[in-house]
Amino acid sequence: MYSSYASNLVATSKNSKSASVTRDALLEAAGRVVVAQGAEALTLQAVAQEAGVSKGGLLYHFPNKDALIAGMIQHLVDEFTAALNQELAQDDAPKTPGHWVRAYIRASAVFDQQTIALQSGLLAAIAVNPELLIPIQEIFVDWQRQIEASGIDPATATALRLAIDGLLFAHLFGLGVPKESLQEAVIETLLKLAH
Repeated sequence: MYSSYASNLVATSKNSKSASVTRDALLEAAGRVVVAQGAEALTLQAVAQEAGVSKGGLLYHFPNKDALIAGMIQHLVDEFTAALNQELAQDDAPKTPGHWVRAYIRASAVFDQQTIALQSGLLAAIAVNPELLIPIQEIFVDWQRQIEASGIDPATATALRLAIDGLLFAHLFGLGVPKESLQEAVIETLLKLAH
């Protein structure tokens, strides 16, 4: 009896792990579709084809396009949160005023073309259903609280957050993106002001 229970437990664990891997693979495939073809090409059929699974296999994890987009958004939030936590752990002056703001600036200062294309595509997809923004809005409320409580003047901390967010938006919308050397100088200035 025990060996039957144990083998069922192992099988369930493998299936759960396989489902998680498949879900991640589907989200990555969706990201590739958005980056390569734009948000308008993000269909369940296109993602299933890109992932090499049946549409039914995709529907098992994401019952509709909104669920897929919500999954992509959560995936981006999770990736940013992981980067933020890594920056918090690697900061050379932990537990000092501005520690959280500096980590936020460093985690936000990723402007590679693929990330920008994916974020731009998701913004376009969200425009169809603004309710998909709710998870991002909620986490930004928490991040803003952290920024205000970072130990430096809350107005300065918020201005620094808005400046790095503005640099990201310049990239997302192609709004007068500064040259790379100037961007680096801006980021260094923000980090200095966060002490």
